[in-house]
Amino acid sequence: MIRAYNELYVDDAMNTLAETFDFVRGGRQADMLFHDFIESGAAEQFGRGNPRYVNMPPQVLFEEITRERPPRKHAQLEKSPEYWCGFVLAYYQWLTGLGFEQIGRRLPPSRILAMYHPLHEAGLDKFVDVANGIVFHKETNLARYRKNANLSQRELARLCGVSLRSIQLYEQRRLDINMAPAVKLLQISRALGCEIEDLFECKE
Repeated sequence: MIRAYNELYVDDAMNTLAETFDFVRGGRQADMLFHDFIESGAAEQFGRGNPRYVNMPPQVLFEEITRERPPRKHAQLEKSPEYWCGFVLAYYQWLTGLGFEQIGRRLPPSRILAMYHPLHEAGLDKFVDVANGIVFHKETNLARYRKNANLSQRELARLCGVSLRSIQLYEQRRLDINMAPAVKLLQISRALGCEIEDLFECKE
């Protein structure tokens, strides 16, 4: 795998982007900041490992991205989910060599934040495994059959009596549908008009 830039800069990049994302709160604000990050051209420079950007003080980077002064941070005992989002996003971009825009099409900050529990307690390798499953793999059979049936995740959950959260986790590959209880698989397959086997994922 080709790294985006020299490994000497990756720790600085991770900390800079983490501190920059720490100025916002919640998925909507994080997605807006990420959008501005790309639109401003800073993401391209950052993704190349330009020392001016990866070593830039976070408040300066925030201002360059948004053209606004960053909000004042409140003291906190632990790193915020938004901090973690910027941290792992910078690492994943460096590791894969993908552009931030390319990553963001499938893995925007709001989706990374939704993965905070329990992945923030795991190592970076675990995050990379999950992220690769989202960025590089085609959609799950469950998602494909659901979309063919013209159903939202919520509608499918209501029809089959399986929790919305379970449907979401199966489609995100955060739960292995191949290991799902037979009763759940039967309920989902009946709602989608397919066989249970059609929902299984091939292991590469």
